Amino acid sequence: MPVSEAQIRIARPDEYNRVLTVYAALGYRRSVDPADTVWIAETIEEAVGIVRVAAEQGTLVLRGMRVTAHAQRQRLGTRMLRAIAEWLENRECYCVPYPHLVGFYGQIGFAVIEPAAAPIFLAERLANYQRSGEDVILMRRRETLG
Repeated sequence: MPVSEAQIRIARPDEYNRVLTVYAALGYRRSVDPADTVWIAETIEEAVGIVRVAAEQGTLVLRGMRVTAHAQRQRLGTRMLRAIAEWLENRECYCVPYPHLVGFYGQIGFAVIEPAAAPIFLAERLANYQRSGEDVILMRRRETLG
């Protein structure tokens, strides 16, 4: 099945071990909470993408977007973002991406913000990532009313 036909779905709670396996295979080394909402993009043969939204301290945070190398540049990430946007509806959400991904996340309404405009724990996370040498920024998708 070509990547363009990959199915994107929310992982079931009983698939937590599979989620961890897919993340590990794609080089993701952060922890994953079983309560996170995780989207898996899969063909008949394999999982080709994964992303999650974590509820952290009452705040939704998009985390861990990964797409297999052979599936990149085929709009799979955009399809995954659109699935997340539909799920989020009008809710606010944050992410901590690399600067070159501003346009990518901007597709669903994320915009760059200053650390002072974010919840304290996210501003601290950003600072910690930057201290460890990661070139990342903060983005927010605003809550929309009605």
